[in-house]
Amino acid sequence: MGEYREVVVSALLALVAAGWLIVVPYLVLLGALESMPAFGTSTHRGDAYLTWAAWLGAGLPLAGVVVSATTRRRGWTWFFGICLALAAAVAALGWADDVRHAPPPPPGPRHCVERSGGDNDCPGG
Repeated sequence: MGEYREVVVSALLALVAAGWLIVVPYLVLLGALESMPAFGTSTHRGDAYLTWAAWLGAGLPLAGVVVSATTRRRGWTWFFGICLALAAAVAALGWADDVRHAPPPPPGPRHCVERSGGDNDCPGG
């Protein structure tokens, strides 16, 4: 029974690694190709592919780390740990790019605007 468990865990870890190395880049490629503007129009058709790539890009290494660490497979744990660190670095770079390109907040009133009924919109008041 122990040998069967070893084979199943090894096959599972190999499938997770293949999914991370093949499926995630394929989804990124599909998302990038679908998001390219065609004939000058902006399109967001590839967003679903990129969302799946992001979830699988982080989820598969996380699952691999958990399974390999609980079954005491040091090589797989290192592999999936490095993959998880790469996914975290890509996510951090994407988050930093989103923050840097965020639109500025709308400016508030810079002068008093009197309203009927006694209300006004004065800065600081």
